[in-house]
Amino acid sequence: MSRTQTDSIREYILDCVASGPRSVARQVALAYGISRQAANRHLDALVEACVIEQTGHTRSREYRLRCTSLFDREIRVTPVLDPELLWDDHIATVLVDDRAPVRDLCRGAFGELIRNVIEHARAGWINVAFSTTARHIDITVADDGRGIFSRVAERIGGASAKDTAILWSRHANARSVDFPGSRLSLLGRNFESFSISSSGISLSFDATSEEWSVDEDPASKAGTRVSIRLPRSSRARAVAPDGGAAVTRVMSG
Repeated sequence: MSRTQTDSIREYILDCVASGPRSVARQVALAYGISRQAANRHLDALVEACVIEQTGHTRSREYRLRCTSLFDREIRVTPVLDPELLWDDHIATVLVDDRAPVRDLCRGAFGELIRNVIEHARAGWINVAFSTTARHIDITVADDGRGIFSRVAERIGGASAKDTAILWSRHANARSVDFPGSRLSLLGRNFESFSISSSGISLSFDATSEEWSVDEDPASKAGTRVSIRLPRSSRARAVAPDGGAAVTRVMSG
């Protein structure tokens, strides 16, 4: 088997595992016309390389992309906190092999979220978590400041946090630019998924449906948590929906 075909099979395996943990060997065997034993050898090689993880045995095997935590730290908010320095010192070197648009979008969003917590959230601490798999980059920025839905509610007349999130989702789906937080909605459209959690509510964007939705989030704590996922493959979306810069200054709560 040529190196090109081997690479193709293993890239296909990663796509299969990202879609679901079961019947991966069967899918690969059917797609490439090879035996299940050959497919399992490719799977075993990716397990040994720590790219995927395996649980179970024989036909009950399940696979998941291995998640690597690159950075997970609670940081005190001070006037001298520099998101660019934080990125350069702890994260940038891990993404050197990713495409430039992915690196730029990731770095820009990370910096904007940190800066906006510093400027608007009245937070004492920020928790930053950054992890990767072979297919995704995940970023979470959480603060202990004012919840963003409560802050927006104050600006629009004192609605509840849930009613504010629902109204926000309507404006976001209409791509409105005249609602508080609309810049954050535009930023979210650059990613595979983007969620804002605060006050027991989650406002989330799904790139597959290109829709924003509101759900209960019992795990939500005081302050605001923003979680971002973007693909590492060529399907990454790196252009802002308004045709402008990929990242714009947004308000954090």
